[in-house]
Amino acid sequence: MNHQTDALYLLIGGNPLPNAAAALALLSSSGTPYLIHTKQTQLQAQRLATALAVAKPGLKPAQLINLGDNQAEASIIASQIRASAQTLQGSIGLNYTGGNKAMSVHAYRAISQLHPNAIFSYLDSQTQEIIIDNNDRKSDRLKCTIPLSFDALFALHGLQWRKDLTPIETATLPIAAAHLAHHHQNELLHRAWRKWCDNTLQEKIQYRKNIWLSELELEKIAPLSIQSLPRDLKQWCQTYLDANATQLSLQVAKTKGFQSITQLCEWLNGIWMENHVLAEIERIADTNKIHDRGMSFHIQDPNRIQSVDKFESDVAFMQSYHLFYFSCTTSAVHKLCKQKLMEAKTRAQQLGGTEARIALVCCSDYPDRLRAELDRDPKIKVFGRQDLHQLGNRMTKWLNEFK
Repeated sequence: MNHQTDALYLLIGGNPLPNAAAALALLSSSGTPYLIHTKQTQLQAQRLATALAVAKPGLKPAQLINLGDNQAEASIIASQIRASAQTLQGSIGLNYTGGNKAMSVHAYRAISQLHPNAIFSYLDSQTQEIIIDNNDRKSDRLKCTIPLSFDALFALHGLQWRKDLTPIETATLPIAAAHLAHHHQNELLHRAWRKWCDNTLQEKIQYRKNIWLSELELEKIAPLSIQSLPRDLKQWCQTYLDANATQLSLQVAKTKGFQSITQLCEWLNGIWMENHVLAEIERIADTNKIHDRGMSFHIQDPNRIQSVDKFESDVAFMQSYHLFYFSCTTSAVHKLCKQKLMEAKTRAQQLGGTEARIALVCCSDYPDRLRAELDRDPKIKVFGRQDLHQLGNRMTKWLNEFK
């Protein structure tokens, strides 16, 4: 990039993500980030320093400039910046996306006085462009497509996933999941499958409060009857799980691509939806420049020593520095779907800041109504029952809205 510099000053605000994107785009491969922060944003500056080291290992260690409680004091802002900038050699830049107005004005003035040829920039979150100041000429506008990994994104927020439960990157039985999704477009088949899961699968293996029988006990479970299922779903069980005309053997079905019977039971009970979503993301990844993707992010609670989830996310991917977060449910119940969407919005913004894009994949027949009740923000999308079979194409259409 023509506007990369050897040193880049960044003003740190409450959301470190735009600064991370700007730093990765505007710093040379061995450059030094200078993070100007206040007492209130010291933690964000420290996390940004860690994230930049993860995302671009060739960078020199970040230099933190602490303004304390003087975020609006011109003399302090100017003197702190001059102290670090007056002896710098090479190209210098200032990105003033973060921080407050006073910090922007006085940092701009201090650096321009010391280094008249410095490059000044701003990241426009609406257009995803880095705007380069050109004094009296029209500003240059550069599309910011710098890829940010899950590791770097989580580091920005002081989070990490549990080491004993790393994210799943490849969908299990994607073709079977796609065909089950197709069957769920029929409300009668959807209800029949849910009834079988509730009354046969869960009842037979004593599923209580999200806990299945132990794997040793599951190995001894007798075949489950599928006689109550409609013909299409019986055929699906026969095709993908080697069931016979009347029974499904969990022990046999496990061999079709599952690591355990527990995983199989979870998949049948609804996790097939997450796998369908992940498979569709995999299918459209290259054409949509999706570079990181996965499901089942067990986020470690940083305030607990033992391995306890702060929360578990469903499916997510990264496109440039934007997080796309998908919450999944096989339910069509309006109240439950709305609750899942609200939870998804909270969790997505915990991980991806205000730039996060949030989606709910469900079996609702009224996806637009669900979205309208929560927010008409284009960064929020609901995919309903009729989207399931063409989910990847519908995702692509949504992604194109941000170009």
